[in-house]
Amino acid sequence: MKRLRKKMLGGTSLALSLFMLSACGSEVATTGAAVDTSALQEKIAGLEKKLVEQGAKSSEQEQKIAELEAKLSELSTNVIAVGETGGQTPVASGNNGSAGKGDGVLITFAQYEKLEVGMSVGDVIEILGGEGEALSEAENMVVYNYKGTAGNGANAVIAFQGGKLLTKAQSGLK
Repeated sequence: MKRLRKKMLGGTSLALSLFMLSACGSEVATTGAAVDTSALQEKIAGLEKKLVEQGAKSSEQEQKIAELEAKLSELSTNVIAVGETGGQTPVASGNNGSAGKGDGVLITFAQYEKLEVGMSVGDVIEILGGEGEALSEAENMVVYNYKGTAGNGANAVIAFQGGKLLTKAQSGLK
């Protein structure tokens, strides 16, 4: 009988303890959920702000792309005009070279490195040992291609405007 009473008291106290824990646990869970919700709302607000910022950056990039496309269109029109005249007409203002098929000169990276923006056509030809192939010309601008000694498509593209080196680029020169 004593055992039965101990089991009943033990079971009752266990049930009472579980009830108390569940009541306390529900308060903690409810309070915790409210804190988590506000933290999530703050994160969402932060992400929305970042999205707006990225949208502004995207608009700026679209404007820059539109400007570059307009410049490209203008240059393409000039190249087409040169193509219609045969691409062999001398440049009117400034000496940008003969704008011909070139003399087959091959260049190295060391020669390319010696070129500086603002150099005259004569100075560039002296450094490179000859004229490259004219890729395009417009008004007072000519763009030349020089093949590299390394082979495998190595080359340099050099642009003159008004008889002066405007820009240069290379790929694979050694």
